[in-house]
Amino acid sequence: MASKITMHKIENTIAAGATAGTTFSKVIRGKILSAKVIFTNTVPGATSDRDVNLWEMNPADDDDTSDALQEILNVGGIGADPSADNVIYYPRRAAQDITGTDLLYLSTDASVVPTEFVVFGRVMLQVTAAAAADITTIYLMVEEY
Repeated sequence: MASKITMHKIENTIAAGATAGTTFSKVIRGKILSAKVIFTNTVPGATSDRDVNLWEMNPADDDDTSDALQEILNVGGIGADPSADNVIYYPRRAAQDITGTDLLYLSTDASVVPTEFVVFGRVMLQVTAAAAADITTIYLMVEEY
């Protein structure tokens, strides 16, 4: 089956009086190749230590992260100048054998073989510890099937 490279945009703006928010992507079916993260403070010079995570959600029950199938990206806290943290990430997970055991490069080395995240459903952008009007945008590059 042929595949295609697609860009998915997920954007979250923190509501007035709030410090957290979530936004869902459209349904994604494929391998996540990269995640470009762009942070914007709508109030110049404002401080925001927001924490950003991406989760693949369970299609049958996707109302919060306790229902997530896997965490794709954990950016962690950012500083007061969010533009300094605009980065492209290449999220990877450990490749596994048929028993669920992580594959290692060598039996004498603890380094795992990395592989892309494969998702089939919606991805949730979760932003916490933010300030009102902070905007967090994620561009996911996906090889879709």
